Amino acid sequence: MKYEIFISEKPKDGREINEIKGIPVLKPIQVHGTNIVFVGRSVPFNLQADAIVTDSKNYWIGVLTADCLPVFLVGEGVVGVVHAGWRGTLKGIVFNTVKYISEFSAVKKAILGVSICSQCYEVGEDVYSLYPKEYSKCFKKLKNSKFLFDLKEANKIQLKAAGVHEIEDIKKCTVCNNDIFHSYRAEKTDKRILSAIRII
Repeated sequence: MKYEIFISEKPKDGREINEIKGIPVLKPIQVHGTNIVFVGRSVPFNLQADAIVTDSKNYWIGVLTADCLPVFLVGEGVVGVVHAGWRGTLKGIVFNTVKYISEFSAVKKAILGVSICSQCYEVGEDVYSLYPKEYSKCFKKLKNSKFLFDLKEANKIQLKAAGVHEIEDIKKCTVCNNDIFHSYRAEKTDKRILSAIRII
């Protein structure tokens, strides 16, 4: 199946991108939760979710981030995109979305988008203590009772657990590449990156 990915760059604000190449972009209202919304021939009235899935060629589907991880999922005749911050990751949003898509089609491939990298993402004991021990390799302890958190590695664990083994990584960090991408951590901006996918 052919698909296409779009990732916005500065100075564009992803919140203001409503169409790409003349095709409308559907963006859910994100709440750091586990809701998954499906868009088919018609668009649901309530798009409050942190993952969006479609089998339609009529739309791009996208999520907005400024350090959190966008995860693109590709099946047969269906694509999805997930907004995975530390809260959504803790709640298993990527694992759940793969399982949701698996009702229609096996997820063949996942692509990890542009997000904060493991060298830039510092979290406290409060976040570290919430994660079960299978995620321990995603944390690196610092001297000041802080931890570096590898958000991508945490989501790779979920993808593999859900049966996805082809995982591509767009190795770009929002903080290291803050000249190109919006980053809340680096600049306290309210602007966002749009990460979108469509079926061609």
